[in-house]
Amino acid sequence: MYWQEVPYRAWSVVRGIAQSKGAFDASIVPPYAADARWGHAWCVSPGRAAAGAEHVRTAAEQLLDGHLEVFGHPVPMPDGVPQWNVDPVTGTRIDTTFGLFIDFRHIRGVDIKYLWEVNRHLWWVPLAQAYALYEDRRYLDRLGQLLGSWLEACPYARGANWSSPVEPGIRLINWSIVWGLIGGEQSPLFAGTAGRRLLDRWLASIFQHMRFASDNYSKYSSADNHLIGEAAGVYVAAQTWDRWRQSRRLRREAKAILERETLLQFATDGVNLEQASCYHKFSLQFLLAAGLCGRANSDDFSPAFWARLEAAITFLAALMDAAGHVPSIGDSDDGEVWRLGHGPNDPSYRSIVAIGAALFGRGDLQAKLLSCGGGADEQLPWLPGLGQPAPDERALRCLPTRFERGGYVILGESLHTPEEFRATVDCGPLGYNRVAGHGHADALAVQVGWGGVQMLVDPGTYCYNAAPALRHFFRGTHAHNTLVIDDCDQSAYGASFLWLRDVACTLVPEESTSGRSIHATHDGYGRLADPVTHHRRVVLRDDGSLVVEDWIECAQPHRVELLWHAPVGARFVFEGDGAWLLTVKDRSLRLRLECPESSFEAAVIEGRESPPQGWVSIRFYQRAPAPVLSARAMLGKRQILRTQIVRAADGRRTQ
Repeated sequence: MYWQEVPYRAWSVVRGIAQSKGAFDASIVPPYAADARWGHAWCVSPGRAAAGAEHVRTAAEQLLDGHLEVFGHPVPMPDGVPQWNVDPVTGTRIDTTFGLFIDFRHIRGVDIKYLWEVNRHLWWVPLAQAYALYEDRRYLDRLGQLLGSWLEACPYARGANWSSPVEPGIRLINWSIVWGLIGGEQSPLFAGTAGRRLLDRWLASIFQHMRFASDNYSKYSSADNHLIGEAAGVYVAAQTWDRWRQSRRLRREAKAILERETLLQFATDGVNLEQASCYHKFSLQFLLAAGLCGRANSDDFSPAFWARLEAAITFLAALMDAAGHVPSIGDSDDGEVWRLGHGPNDPSYRSIVAIGAALFGRGDLQAKLLSCGGGADEQLPWLPGLGQPAPDERALRCLPTRFERGGYVILGESLHTPEEFRATVDCGPLGYNRVAGHGHADALAVQVGWGGVQMLVDPGTYCYNAAPALRHFFRGTHAHNTLVIDDCDQSAYGASFLWLRDVACTLVPEESTSGRSIHATHDGYGRLADPVTHHRRVVLRDDGSLVVEDWIECAQPHRVELLWHAPVGARFVFEGDGAWLLTVKDRSLRLRLECPESSFEAAVIEGRESPPQGWVSIRFYQRAPAPVLSARAMLGKRQILRTQIVRAADGRRTQ
């Protein structure tokens, strides 16, 4: 904790107690300003001929039929409406006590993520889109039913849906999209006495949402994507519903926060410093919503803000492989802020690159999308003023590969083509803002892909609070393609979202400037009784093979374990003479392990429960057995453990 955080945390408790008793809160909504206005929509209907229109209708019809899933789990929808304060998995009802006093991480038997996902209201958007496209009153009436029931069940500051200020921020963004697509204050939903009453109740809740998020902005060690999300929600809402004099001050403050945090939380090379690819995307969705809403209302953000977003989207495109996969790095909870595309070929990472190509007129980003074979983006037509630039394949070949400020280096051949071979090396910090809440202990980990097939992978996240032992495993060093020393994590594990010690990576300057190698160290094991520095050099040779060399600086030999995780369905087969063949789909890699002056024990582990090993989670709350090659050895100072990775096809080596 920052020392300044101690009085802040104490004041937060006092402030919470005061709010729970009705002081300094927004229970009473102020009157409208004399010059109150309605903002301009930042999402508009593109017409029925737009790409993905039928996917919108299908998604809306499923909702009318009462079909809703979160994280693959069906949500009970009696009479078409979920129980807003009931955990959809266990059926546990959560009391509507003062939200900030609810310890949502420790509700017996309940993982709050399911409930929050239902109450973020992303799934309301296809109903609004379908109404905008087809003017079918059924979609509008269902939205009115959902809105009225939510306002009744979730009064201001009461219950789990008011227990974390970022949740109101996400709701506000989705409410803004819905508002614009159903026609705003002129919507037939608000006709008549009952309709006006619903509108008044909604507007009052919108003001209270803005106040709740801004009254409880995350600060200090909590000031990560949550603060961006809270401020983005306040900003978008204050533009969409410019009704109160107080909300104009909140809008200015929120914009200043977004300008500042964008430059703080994204490195100059575009990498989000939480060191988690999912939260890189998550933060970008908040910032794009705010930026697009600001432009629609003639309140643009600074050139520095947009330049950092462009860098962040460029990093995302560079990280994406030939099939559109983005490697799993750090935490991922499959979270989305907003979604306008609902087809199978409209994944969020590719869609962000499509928006970036349109926003910044980047032909290289447009060429990247075409190289992934994703088809037309379904979100772009809903965002006015964004046209697709002409693809520029020559510029695509010049996308950067070294993001040393953020902590990633990509080594590869034929990148951004169907034949590409790429190795992504993590040489960055543990995470952001001291606690590294979404970072994994994965320093110097390497992920390998070939032709859009992921070969050596990061096993993912699986869960946050549901299974503590598995949470620790997936965050820990044993779940990454790096070196484990003395069976310890690279950092001291504190809790599900807390590491107790920073880990610093250092790039070692090399004579070669070809861009085909990287040498880095980390100090995570400096805390051992015999301090250890781990060195790793990764070289892509001219013959196409990848060589990974690991050695340690220390006084005494240490027991080490080198791990290579493969995806679900892959196979490791021992070929003799220290060589293993990894087969994934129709691709094969040979991994040859060499350990001079030392013996090593190699074994394949798959689906072990205790201690956990040999698991991959490609979606939140889902895991499956997957093979990991474990090589154990006693390693002394400067002894090298060498892994040579050679591509093979049909049993033959390929150059």
